[in-house]
Amino acid sequence: MCGRFCLDAHIEDIVRTYGIYNKKIDKFDRGDFYPTNTAPIVLENGVRAISLAKWGFSIKKKKAVVINARAETIMEKPMFKDSFYSNRCIIPANLFYEWKDEGKRKKIKYEIGLKDSPLISLAGIYKVSVDENLDEQLIFAIITTEANETMKSIHSRMPLIIEDDMVDTWLRRNTPVEDLKRILKTEMDGKLVIKRSENENFEQLRMF
Repeated sequence: MCGRFCLDAHIEDIVRTYGIYNKKIDKFDRGDFYPTNTAPIVLENGVRAISLAKWGFSIKKKKAVVINARAETIMEKPMFKDSFYSNRCIIPANLFYEWKDEGKRKKIKYEIGLKDSPLISLAGIYKVSVDENLDEQLIFAIITTEANETMKSIHSRMPLIIEDDMVDTWLRRNTPVEDLKRILKTEMDGKLVIKRSENENFEQLRMF
């Protein structure tokens, strides 16, 4: 799964990296992002834009949110399938975190980034949510896939990462389904850098 990530880049870096034409925000709080936090996402609806969205798809009549969508079932799950076909996005990050079990009560925190790029394009989906006051807000979920060989020693799952040459294909709303299926199988094997975090306080419980 992916329950926490870090984005320390400036908005100008994101605009330049993704060729954004419509900058709907001028700044955002940089640092670590947790579920229910508001984070910048890159989307394409006529023009490529950067917007703020809340992390987590809401569940009716429940306070909990769903933060991840499995690549293996995203095209069938009622909660996700409409967004997958029409509202795909990228969540820019500098790294994401994962925790490895070490014994019954100990978890080791790891930071995962890309070898050759300061920004990671995490694959996501989004939709418009309407709250009880009829106010609209964008919400998003991060797509996860089976861990590649690099990640398997830490966790069985990892976020789906969009490679640079697939960004346009992923964001276009009219991309053929077969092309999307191929992207869902992206492994990124050998392209990740994993290191033990200097801050090893177990904070994963803050996810919920």
